[in-house]
Amino acid sequence: MSRKLNNVLALGALLGGAVSVSVSAADWTSTKSVTLSEIYTDNADLSHDQQRSELITTITPNLSLQGKGGRANLTLNASLEVNNSSGASSSFNPRLGADGDVEILEDFLFVDASANITQNTVDAFRPSGTDRLSDTDNTTNTYNYQISPHFTQRYKGVAELTGRYTHNYQLNSDNDVGDSSSQAFVLSLNNGTDFKQLTWGGSLNYKDSGGDSSSELLSTDANLGYKFNRSWQVRGSAGFEWNEFDTQRSDNDGVRWDMSAIWTPSSRTSLNIGYGDRFFGSTPTLDFTHRSRRSLFSASYSRELTDSASLLSEQSAFNTTNAAGQAIDPITGDPLPLTNSTFNIADGVFVNEKFQLSYTLTGKRSSLTVGASHSIQKFESGRTDETLEKYSASASRRLSSVLDMDLGYVLSRQQRDGDEDAITSEYSAGVARKLGKDSRLKLTYRFIDRESDDLTNDYQENRLQLSFTTSL
Repeated sequence: MSRKLNNVLALGALLGGAVSVSVSAADWTSTKSVTLSEIYTDNADLSHDQQRSELITTITPNLSLQGKGGRANLTLNASLEVNNSSGASSSFNPRLGADGDVEILEDFLFVDASANITQNTVDAFRPSGTDRLSDTDNTTNTYNYQISPHFTQRYKGVAELTGRYTHNYQLNSDNDVGDSSSQAFVLSLNNGTDFKQLTWGGSLNYKDSGGDSSSELLSTDANLGYKFNRSWQVRGSAGFEWNEFDTQRSDNDGVRWDMSAIWTPSSRTSLNIGYGDRFFGSTPTLDFTHRSRRSLFSASYSRELTDSASLLSEQSAFNTTNAAGQAIDPITGDPLPLTNSTFNIADGVFVNEKFQLSYTLTGKRSSLTVGASHSIQKFESGRTDETLEKYSASASRRLSSVLDMDLGYVLSRQQRDGDEDAITSEYSAGVARKLGKDSRLKLTYRFIDRESDDLTNDYQENRLQLSFTTSL
């Protein structure tokens, strides 16, 4: 077992041990299952001109565990995919999502911790496929763990003082992707519950990131808000920031400010729209959601300073809710998919300008989801700007009490200014049948077509998969 996996498992054991002390007398729920799959691909290496077919067998044990106590909570989802592929980047593909929190001192001192293992594309401009079963040398296992003690001190209803320290450690199985670590501290003083219409506060933020993308970010802000009525409120903040990282700018420091208006006409609709400015330029924001009985629409826009390690640390190893926010079983029985294929794992800090849109419609037996994302990444080091787009549509229908079907389409595009343009289309169709109470059989067909300015990165793949999942 690798040193990197050992480190994450050690943290997972520490997290589970610390939390279980407080939830030992609490309610525990667990589900266990195993999936056996046979997968046929006519292009195992995702090659342009030397296609190689292969029949791959995978076996994947899965575990979901949840514990809830008076002063602690623990949620854990884990899978380990074992395959016999002659060309896969690894015969063992782990996936882990573990989150826990514990109250050390009542209403004052708390500790949050998490451990995650995800699989990611390294370079979005090169073929990677949908999972780690393809031999492309363009995927990595990202091992990310984090611990965050924090405190809250309330001064009756007048003010509330909070402080949080966060240590994050991230490792990658691919030697071309550097490991990283960061530590961050946030101290804030905000109004208490006595203030109904007027809100105020101030904060100090510090983050030090090590590794190949080292940076040091320090900022201080004061904020003020006013609530006119149940539907309308305004907020604003102003401060200063001092930053150290590799850049072509003459100055990374400067005044920062933002203003926003929030409209919440009902519990089903909310709109937050704002504008601000930092040393790298304007920072407009948009966050809109509208929910009806059978649909959910959301749109967001942001322009922020970040890096690859931060984006990777924000990923979820498993989907635990659907597009409508409803709880779902995170274990699908499909091969463990790549979590990220929409940004490059690259060195350096960059400005990420991102727009996202999604719409979900659900009925008694059918559901439809469409989504889009558009991201422009402008690197401070002078690296060429990159534009990454993704559009998707999926539909599912329950044909009977034991039979379900689903259809999917994903179009992704990567552009590097004046250098490369790649477009990938993915089509999928599946049908699943329940076998008794605890088992399911699923047949899935998938076709991927990739076109690139670099002819060697073109490929087509047909894949047929039969999976059997049973609870234990």
